[in-house]
Amino acid sequence: MKNEPVGRSVAIFFYAGDFSDVLRRHSEGAQQIYATHDEVARLILDLRVKNVDVTIYSYVTDAAKDEWPMEGVRVVSLGASGANRGVLKAAVESASADTIIAHFSYPELLIAAIKSGKRVFAGLANSYNERGLKQYLRRKRIAHILNNKRIRMVSNHCVPATRHLAEIGVARDKLIAWDVPHRYQPTDYAPKVLTPKDWFQIAYAGSIAERKGVGDLIRAIAYLKDDGLSVRASFAGLGDIESMKALASSLDVGDHVDFRGIVGNELVFEMFREADIVAVPSRTAYPEGFPLTMFEAVASRSPIVCTDHPMFRSILADGDNCTMFKSGDANGFAEAIRRVLSDSILYRTLSESAPTTWEALRGPADWRTLLTRFITEGEHSPWFDDYRLKMT
Repeated sequence: MKNEPVGRSVAIFFYAGDFSDVLRRHSEGAQQIYATHDEVARLILDLRVKNVDVTIYSYVTDAAKDEWPMEGVRVVSLGASGANRGVLKAAVESASADTIIAHFSYPELLIAAIKSGKRVFAGLANSYNERGLKQYLRRKRIAHILNNKRIRMVSNHCVPATRHLAEIGVARDKLIAWDVPHRYQPTDYAPKVLTPKDWFQIAYAGSIAERKGVGDLIRAIAYLKDDGLSVRASFAGLGDIESMKALASSLDVGDHVDFRGIVGNELVFEMFREADIVAVPSRTAYPEGFPLTMFEAVASRSPIVCTDHPMFRSILADGDNCTMFKSGDANGFAEAIRRVLSDSILYRTLSESAPTTWEALRGPADWRTLLTRFITEGEHSPWFDDYRLKMT
């Protein structure tokens, strides 16, 4: 394998997204829906400069489409809903590229990529934290798949999530943490101070789902209302919005929540900057990596209130750079919010900690360079050595 020629064509599988639109927005200088999408566009353009033919597959899309948005670039939207068995296997079997990048960890995708006999890179942004025998066996299975010799390298978003893969049994010498450049940094902004007001504002961005802790935030707002603290929350993202609106109404806090749907990345950051608090309430069972939302929360200088999710605990500490509560505990969530909004010294401390927290997050390989090097030079490129050493 060490002397194999490097790739001249690549098939990259993403879970979701309209990548023809991503390329259009990038060429026009328009705002992307997701913060990472400009990096996807830049990766495609980098690869074309190196004469690599690129096929982008998007699994969950509104409709099945096959497009050629530019020379040497094909975008295949598979039109799946997320539970369509056989779609990924068929797509991998039809791919003519010599290299496959699997950017999500569905076993169907990974197994099909392995069986294809092509060079495979697995790039993830998730973790495996659920308890129980079924979940234990799932972790063992995914580690076994990722250790297959056809999967040359495995990457996860940021160091905590990548170490997590080592802990569940993925070979350390395959592992490299990835990240993308960030538009916003905490050093660009002054620390925030707590000011009295009639209503305090909380910001949340991500999937609107119970497992992401959205219901816990709504319940916490109800507890705070009963105790005389008025809090409003703005939610950016899609998901089970009607159910969460119904929950808020049933708790008599319907006027305390604002569901904004899909919001461009610049506007999400403005939400975070304008908020008194940023909430990251993912439940422990949610397969979180280290979310990009957390980077933007740190950069905003707004104090963070978050759960004790395993991916957060190695970077965030209660009272130092966040207030933390037990996953799924809405009462504890309310108390963590109250602590921040009733203590001006704690509020300032959390805001001032942002640059130190930011430095603790540094170190992963640049995602675009990582993939370009793997595709064009192979997994034995000396460029990877420093990043592999960080995982030993």
